Amino acid sequence: MSAPAMRPATQPAWEDEGRRVTERLHDVAAVVVMGRDPSRAARVAVGIALAECARRQVVLADLVGDLEPLYALAGGEDAVGLTDCFHEGLPLNDIARRALSGDAIFVLPAGSPPVATRAVLAHDRWPKLVRGFTEAGALLVLVAPLGAPGVEVLVGAAQGVVVVDTPPAAVRAFTVLATVDAPEPPAVPTTARGARGGRRTWMGVAALFAIALAGAGGWYAWSRRGARPPERPALTVPRAPPRAAVAPPVAADTIRLGDPVNTSDSASAAPFAVEVVAANTVSGANSVIRDGVAAGTLPAPTVSPVVLGGSTVWYKAIVGAWHGRSGADSLLAALRARGTLRSGAGVVVRVPFALLLADGVSRDSADALVRGWVGRGVGAYGLLQDDGRVRVFAGAFETPSQAAPLAASVRDAGTAPVMAIRTGRSY
Repeated sequence: MSAPAMRPATQPAWEDEGRRVTERLHDVAAVVVMGRDPSRAARVAVGIALAECARRQVVLADLVGDLEPLYALAGGEDAVGLTDCFHEGLPLNDIARRALSGDAIFVLPAGSPPVATRAVLAHDRWPKLVRGFTEAGALLVLVAPLGAPGVEVLVGAAQGVVVVDTPPAAVRAFTVLATVDAPEPPAVPTTARGARGGRRTWMGVAALFAIALAGAGGWYAWSRRGARPPERPALTVPRAPPRAAVAPPVAADTIRLGDPVNTSDSASAAPFAVEVVAANTVSGANSVIRDGVAAGTLPAPTVSPVVLGGSTVWYKAIVGAWHGRSGADSLLAALRARGTLRSGAGVVVRVPFALLLADGVSRDSADALVRGWVGRGVGAYGLLQDDGRVRVFAGAFETPSQAAPLAASVRDAGTAPVMAIRTGRSY
């Protein structure tokens, strides 16, 4: 038998290294992960999160930009992110994205470039955030670039660093909690009977944790309510008090939504759509929808009210539902070519969540339901499922927490709001 050949370390190998070091982080509330290759550092951070989320909530933050391993968990690579929060004073609950796998992992996207600047890495909000994570018993994992201006301030706010494939001299000034060297490459037998490798599947069960603002300056809390008891304590990252944090009382008009009812449909989700306009009035968004529907150019239209900046409601006119991005890109190009949208207007968005109003109905029944809901001011639409039946949805959202304003309208109309993952196609 010939000796096994060697191949480069695979991406899961870096994640496995992250899992390996988590035992050194059990008592840590915030850690910076950095190395010569930010992508490898990100994969180690993902491994840490996947291992540690069985014990507590974990938040992954992209302080490099375009860290694909993080966005593979929850999307959001083009979404509003940390830089926007810090520059504009937005709360973090506007940007936190739950992992589609349903694990207790949240991703904070990078936001508008540039990301790795002193203004972001040395921002005075970091120490307060870390203190909040400490009080809540959660873990904040910050993936940051080695040697970036202000990174030493960020590390000082955290409780140490995990160093990935980097000489010790490069991090001599930091408190090193763990080091990760390049994983030993796996052996590949050269005989005909090679070992079979497994393949990890990222898409799992999508779950919902309502994200509620707990105080000024971007403190946020995750809480969960459903028919079954929560599997782990809700994460609360409040304004850091000198004693243990207590979640604030829930306002009477706050809607807390349960887990999506169709979590088994995650792999067949239809998350991509076109946002044709974001208006500051519902009439402005509705006028665009009305004109487009009259012209027959807007499939599955809806208006999604979304709270931005902590208090301002914007009404997003969103159309279509596709499993892949190409369908949304094609519609956007067609709308611009027809003159429905001016050149440069509109944007493709990833909005996997919606409120489910009806399931398993015929087309005729769905059309009647849609007309009834629209008449009550709720932007309902039907999506045809593989079995020929129709699901009636309302709204389209990047994160489940964004659905709260629309859920209040549905509740006020006498129907219990139900969170779901969007599936199907327009018809």
